[in-house]
Amino acid sequence: MKKSNWIGLAIAVLVDVFLLWLWFFLGFNQVDSPLDLVISIIWLVAIVAVAAAVNRLERQREKRLRTIYVSSTAVFNKERGLVSLGSAAAAPSVMERILRDMEYGFDLKEMPKPEEFNCRYVVQTDEYKATGGEGGDPTWKGTVVAIDHAAGNREMPFSSRDELAAALA
Repeated sequence: MKKSNWIGLAIAVLVDVFLLWLWFFLGFNQVDSPLDLVISIIWLVAIVAVAAAVNRLERQREKRLRTIYVSSTAVFNKERGLVSLGSAAAAPSVMERILRDMEYGFDLKEMPKPEEFNCRYVVQTDEYKATGGEGGDPTWKGTVVAIDHAAGNREMPFSSRDELAAALA
């Protein structure tokens, strides 16, 4: 979730807790029925449940956005679009640059037509965390799906850039 979502959630929880405290402080718990307390607690649970659901859905959306389609001449990502490769060996470094620069926005590119882009691999990144500068290896885990229409698709997990490069070879 974005920072503004967390701030909104914190404000909603604080207002609910403040109103519950005010209800007890002003003595309304002795005048009103206990249904008010139950409603307040249900509302607090609903706020937490909605926040957890939004957080989970956002993580799933980010994972889908990190998916990169690879051909022998280009890579495609929904956020970045079609990016040409100098050679097939450059694919891991181009994909790393795409993942490092991702903004996880909502302006997405359309998948190219099959005549323009012949997808050979689908790289599904579960976790990507860039580490210090250009020289450090990132934390990069996921799955490479090799597309083979005749024999069936083949999944290969990877947990480093070297394993990804080997899976794409």
